[in-house]
Amino acid sequence: MHTTDDTRAKQTLKPAPQEVLTTPSPPENLWPQPDYATLKHEPSFLFILTPPYSGSTALAKVLNTAHRSMLLHWKGEGQWLVPGMRQPDRWNPEKVIEWDSVKAVWLAKVRQVEKLVGEIDVVIEKSPANLVRAQPLLRAFPNHQVVTFNRNPYANCASILYRHHDPQTKTASERLAIVQQLAADWLFRSQWVQQWRETLAPIHFTYEAFCRDPQSQICRILERLPVLTGIEIDRPIEVKDYPLQTITNHNGRQIALLSRSERAAIAQVLQDHETLLNSFGYTSRWQAAVEQGGAGDAPYPG
Repeated sequence: MHTTDDTRAKQTLKPAPQEVLTTPSPPENLWPQPDYATLKHEPSFLFILTPPYSGSTALAKVLNTAHRSMLLHWKGEGQWLVPGMRQPDRWNPEKVIEWDSVKAVWLAKVRQVEKLVGEIDVVIEKSPANLVRAQPLLRAFPNHQVVTFNRNPYANCASILYRHHDPQTKTASERLAIVQQLAADWLFRSQWVQQWRETLAPIHFTYEAFCRDPQSQICRILERLPVLTGIEIDRPIEVKDYPLQTITNHNGRQIALLSRSERAAIAQVLQDHETLLNSFGYTSRWQAAVEQGGAGDAPYPG
């Protein structure tokens, strides 16, 4: 068969690909309103008002060993159940929160758990950004108790540096800038903790006090919330990616990840707020011992 150039061209032509029509995904519903059954028995909420990476996960998980208690989310942070609460602007105190949605989602979760395990007496909730909107939160959940909680700022900054900023890939100057911003974040959040300490009459203690004597701090909570029975203080718990362990103070280990310059840079940001730091048992004199709220006696990297 004789093949012309035109024939060869026709044989090599392929049909044009069909246009694939896709339906765009609907926008996420930031403020869902699930139905939930209203029961005569409503649980108490125990709100832990705390900066992030302050050891509150360990506290929440110890408390959750109690009978008829629950966490709304495996992290102990109900914000992850409500899309509108977990947006990047969640630390903005002016952010508008639709509390009817929050209440509907959280109580629907309680009802879901109750179907599996029976009646819940206490819901333990510790979303860190609750710090900047505690008053409307407490109005939305009037049956509540409040714990305020904080941690050594050098340990807090070290923890966030290594969890979120991949410091091994940063230059020394980049790391200094990061820890200074983290210190400013600690100040911003700690000022809110202090405000609620002064106005809400909460149960207040620090991470260090909790690690030093967890039994005493748990007893203080039980004085306000006696229904929280059966807590197993010595039960090993899982926090983040650490092995199962009982309550352990990690301040020295985490501060040891900071160089001398990084500790000094954090202190420089903190130095004009010594009264605030002292109110929690901390100091901007970074050379002070870790047990005295400083960072001076932790070993240095390398």
